[in-house]
Amino acid sequence: MFEHVFASLPEGVATTPPGAALGALLEQVDPRTVSPHDTVVLVRAWRRQLSHHEARFALAAREAALADPDRPGGRREGMGEFSADELRVVLHESRTRVGKLLGQADTAIAAIPPLWAAWDAGRIDTDRVRICVTWTSSLSAEHAARVVREVLPEAPRLTLSGLIDRIQQLASGLDPGWAARLYDNARRQRRVRTRRTEAGTLNLSALDLPLDAGCRSAAHIDAMAVRAKALGHPGLIDTIRTDILLALLSPRGAGHDDDTVIAAVIAAADPADPPGRRSPQHVGRTRPAREPAEDDGEPDGEPARPGGGPRRSRIELRVGLLTLLGLDEKPATMPGYGVVHSVLARQFARQLCSAQWRVAVTDDQGLPVAALLLRRRPRGYATTPPEDPSDTPVIGPRPIVELHIDETALDRLRPAEHPGWTEVIEELQAQYAAWRPPEPESATEAARRLPPEALTRWIQVRDRTCVFPPCRASSVAADIDHTRAATTGGPTAGANLGALCRHDHRLKHEAGWHLDQTAPGTFTWTSPTGHTYRQHPQAAAPDIPPPATFRPRSSTTPTELASDEPLWTNDPYPDTDPASPPGRHGRPDDPPF
Repeated sequence: MFEHVFASLPEGVATTPPGAALGALLEQVDPRTVSPHDTVVLVRAWRRQLSHHEARFALAAREAALADPDRPGGRREGMGEFSADELRVVLHESRTRVGKLLGQADTAIAAIPPLWAAWDAGRIDTDRVRICVTWTSSLSAEHAARVVREVLPEAPRLTLSGLIDRIQQLASGLDPGWAARLYDNARRQRRVRTRRTEAGTLNLSALDLPLDAGCRSAAHIDAMAVRAKALGHPGLIDTIRTDILLALLSPRGAGHDDDTVIAAVIAAADPADPPGRRSPQHVGRTRPAREPAEDDGEPDGEPARPGGGPRRSRIELRVGLLTLLGLDEKPATMPGYGVVHSVLARQFARQLCSAQWRVAVTDDQGLPVAALLLRRRPRGYATTPPEDPSDTPVIGPRPIVELHIDETALDRLRPAEHPGWTEVIEELQAQYAAWRPPEPESATEAARRLPPEALTRWIQVRDRTCVFPPCRASSVAADIDHTRAATTGGPTAGANLGALCRHDHRLKHEAGWHLDQTAPGTFTWTSPTGHTYRQHPQAAAPDIPPPATFRPRSSTTPTELASDEPLWTNDPYPDTDPASPPGRHGRPDDPPF
């Protein structure tokens, strides 16, 4: 009897809407008594049912806030200052907490009906509903509704951080001017705050830094910490970064070069600090001190990590070539940092002339079909690589600027129409005309352990991220893994290579997961419970609609303001004003549901 009930569950999950019928079926199943394979089916079904119940809870809470026995039909038309007070008693929650609940419920139910319908049907879970509401909270109602409608079909397949990035891409693409004004207004409120913790230590926060300067400073600190670690500092990389930061900010460190600061931090290492963990070895092999690199005329600036080594922060800017040419205003992305509006992307690219400039040429679906390497830079871009790389000590991984352009658009570009870019476009068109996938040309080349630089670059451009389905780690920071191990005859070729972050690389080798590459760039994972998960090729050029014809009038007011007050504050992230009445738009904050 019990086995018969559960046997019907997988099919029922696909055909039965969440609600009483599915709930009754799930209640009959004890997850402790089913097979490992079926526990996964059960989790998927309960997640859908839970989303439905939470949607109905939000609906009930909203209706309770609108309830008014003295009005026709017993309902108000909108919420006022005292709408949430009975819910405060019933739920034993603060006014702030209930206000967030009602504001987000009202937005999902009344302002964006498709979002409510997907939530009630269990197609999207409550966390993703919260993201859709809070990360469009500064947008006008029309702007927010348009963004959510665009993102809703793909939202269930995105991680929460991926969903945030996609919302920001769409919001910026629909109104590039709003994105630039929002960034500039926030940047003008940059500030430093300190806060004493409960333990008596101090948190030092730098808020609303310019993205370009901020990420370069962070990468510099990280690179110095990695050097200190390599030179024998015994501590955790986090504590080393902190000591580097304090040394750089200290008046005694003023005027000292990086080597002096690193030596001082190593000498002052506290033996009572937690010892650093041994860096995990590269799965299956030890890397040489430096892999052979293809000469692109510029210093690469990143020695390989012997035996794995600490991961190093790398600045990576992915931007459309047409955006840099000023032919569109589509936002760029920076893995690890998120979305960059078009004006800042153009400014930042000028600062990264000594980076490695790659070009992902795509098909009409945005999928990469070629990975090129530019040796020229546009005229007027100030920085040029040094003639003698040994004159410039390497302090961190070399940045990467990845341009993307559709092959049809590339063919239509007329170099003479873009002064300053003429030589770059000519080089790019010539490279693409001659480009062939960098596959091995002999059995000897296919049998080598390490892929050459051109093949590594192609795999990184093709895969975009780690190829484990939910993972968003940049392919540039990942291992290049043989799908079928080289030790069992797997060739070092594009159809047998993929980008895997260190954790998911070990997942494949040590945790019983099996990986197949059914077509170049298409990966199928089989879990120990027998379920399969497919990772399809990812677009290099995200699908972003053209700017909206309407005037969204979305807010560009920063959530916090700089001031002439003292540096000290009790909390660098103050909550929203609890005295404000519940509304549809708030700040991205802790979940109210």
